[in-house]
Amino acid sequence: MWWKKVTFPNFFIFAAVLSLLTAVIILITKSFLPPVVPLFYGKPTGTDQLAPTLFLLVVPAISLAITAVNVFINSSAKDDFIKKFIAASSLIISVMATVTVVKIILLVGFF
Repeated sequence: MWWKKVTFPNFFIFAAVLSLLTAVIILITKSFLPPVVPLFYGKPTGTDQLAPTLFLLVVPAISLAITAVNVFINSSAKDDFIKKFIAASSLIISVMATVTVVKIILLVGFF
C-alpha cells in the first residue's frame, strides 16, 4: 500500500478538501460575481487583468494538482525532511490559493 508510505497524510487530505471546498465556494457565489473578475494581477492594469468568472476554478484546480503530485513525490522520497517539507508546502499552497480566491470574491462580489 503506497498510502502508508506517505508522511503526514492528514496534511494532504486537508489540502485536497480545502481545494475542493474552494471550488464549491466559487460555484455557489458565481451568481453574486460579475461576468469578469480580476485574476491576473501580474499583468498591466486594465482589461489584461480580467478573466471570466469561471476561470477562478483554475486556482483550486492547480492547487489540487500540486497536492496530487506532492503525494506521489512524498510516497517515493527517502529523506524524512523532504517528506515533511513537501507535506507542509502542499498545505500552505492550498491555504494561499483559498485565501486568494476568497479575497477576490469579497473584492468584487455583490453581497
